[in-house]
Amino acid sequence: MNWKIKAAVQNACAALPVFREEIYFSIQKLFGDLANKPDPIQMMGAAAELTGLLQKVGRPVAGARVFEVGTGRRIDMPIGLFLAGAKSVTTVDLHRYLKLELVLACLARIRDNRSQIREFFLPVTNPVELDRRIDLLCSVSGFEDLIEKTNVIYRAPSDAAATGLPNGSIDIHVSYTVFEHIPGPVLEAILRESSRLLSDNGFALHHIDLSDHFAQDGEITKINFLQYSPAEWESYAGNQFAYHNRLRPGEYRAIYEAAGHEVLEWIPHVDQDSITALTGGFPVHPGFGSHLPQELCTGVLQVISRPRKSS
Repeated sequence: MNWKIKAAVQNACAALPVFREEIYFSIQKLFGDLANKPDPIQMMGAAAELTGLLQKVGRPVAGARVFEVGTGRRIDMPIGLFLAGAKSVTTVDLHRYLKLELVLACLARIRDNRSQIREFFLPVTNPVELDRRIDLLCSVSGFEDLIEKTNVIYRAPSDAAATGLPNGSIDIHVSYTVFEHIPGPVLEAILRESSRLLSDNGFALHHIDLSDHFAQDGEITKINFLQYSPAEWESYAGNQFAYHNRLRPGEYRAIYEAAGHEVLEWIPHVDQDSITALTGGFPVHPGFGSHLPQELCTGVLQVISRPRKSS
């Protein structure tokens, strides 16, 4: 689907007075990303990757109390972190998007691909415990049983900047392709709240997708949205289904600094196709003129941080 048509559909659904999420979900099932079976396999690999990154800074997922910002329609990441050994995963969302039919469909896919899932996690988990947890997943009889056996706590609507949870009650603060959908000032507030929530050996790990999400169908470049003014971009994506803050890495670094976080790992992934487009004359709006090409073309940014300790 042409990205401008998709944007128009999202805007129309977001403007509905009631049932906007239900109607948009139905459209996606018929024509969009959900037309095919949901596939959690990629997210299982991502959960294993994040587990490995945390191990490198001395924060194993095994036994950890995890807090996830931005659940979405499925709980693939919480399930992946459960397989990595998490003690519990609290996952929160500003809107109640979770769809039980998708969760159970993904669970079936995980069962059908047990050996592949096991290979993802073997390098970062205890194999005996991993097999026990996979067995638990395979014995699940329904959603409530899944929640109970994995110790996943779903809270929505819930504000990740004001959780009401006790001080020091989590060990890992995590998100996966969520921060790009949140305005900068709110991100700062979420990171400040994470400082209160994190235990003494707690870390935050956020995987941020800086690319134009309309480019996922391959028809446009991942920096396509950088050609538009704020007002133009608002007209295309200023709604709950498509909002993207378009922040560049330097702006994220400033947010982490303002929130009082010490950055331990800063891992940018530069998209070479975007570099080629930029050097070939792709027009970038003057509002992005102060950013270096590498920052404009960073497709993914992974950040591990912790609250800065007072001296």
